[in-house]
Amino acid sequence: MKINDALKFIDAGWVRKPKGFRVYFNTFVDGQWQVDYSPGEADTPLDSDVTAWRLAWKLAQASNPMPPNFREGDLVNIYVVDDLGGRVKSYISDTYEVYHPMKVTVVEEEETTNQSEVETEVRE
Repeated sequence: MKINDALKFIDAGWVRKPKGFRVYFNTFVDGQWQVDYSPGEADTPLDSDVTAWRLAWKLAQASNPMPPNFREGDLVNIYVVDDLGGRVKSYISDTYEVYHPMKVTVVEEEETTNQSEVETEVRE
């Protein structure tokens, strides 16, 4: 196989490289669970999954949720996602890690004044 053909073959079958990473989590605000990201969706994503996992770990260490008595600002279901929102395996364990896994009901604000509830459960 010629080198150009080999490179085309590799490019066609190669795993897609994410364009960035964010830490996904649910945060307890005003008595309700919300979805949040760090960096935020409007901000530039992190360029390294290692950096994102370190940030996730630090957020988990800073938050110590005590169910069922959640406090303002508690964080649960902390994990890393790629630029398309897909979960990313931990660089340490090569598994889908989740810090403070918890089944919660997330209230999402719609563009109108209506709110919808979405149940979030992290599955391993």
